[in-house]
Amino acid sequence: MNKQQTGFTLLEVLVAFSIAAVALIALMNIFSNGIRLSTAAEDYSRASILAESLAAQIGTEYGLHNTPASGTFADHFKWKVEISPYTVEDVLLVGKQPAKLVHWVINIDWQEGVKKRNFHLSSLRLEPNKFR
Repeated sequence: MNKQQTGFTLLEVLVAFSIAAVALIALMNIFSNGIRLSTAAEDYSRASILAESLAAQIGTEYGLHNTPASGTFADHFKWKVEISPYTVEDVLLVGKQPAKLVHWVINIDWQEGVKKRNFHLSSLRLEPNKFR
């Protein structure tokens, strides 16, 4: 009998499954990287909101005499506020008096797996009378 056999050989099936497995592993890797990057972006967003909240409290809650101040937020973020006098060589005048500036720095640290992440925010601000 000289009938042609149709169908796939065992080798062809194994090669097809191998190609499908490699493609599936690559897709799973892409999705897991996306989830990890999304989590990191969410943490940076939360850290920036926390830093802005702490910056808004400078002059009311935090001043030259009660910093550095530190704490934790949501058992995940460790924050620190530091305020120090800032001296400039060129005297800025506000009215007829020299302006006094303060330099404030906010650092927020957190752990993401084995990586240590950090968000840093700093600026200058005119020294209100209550800082003195």
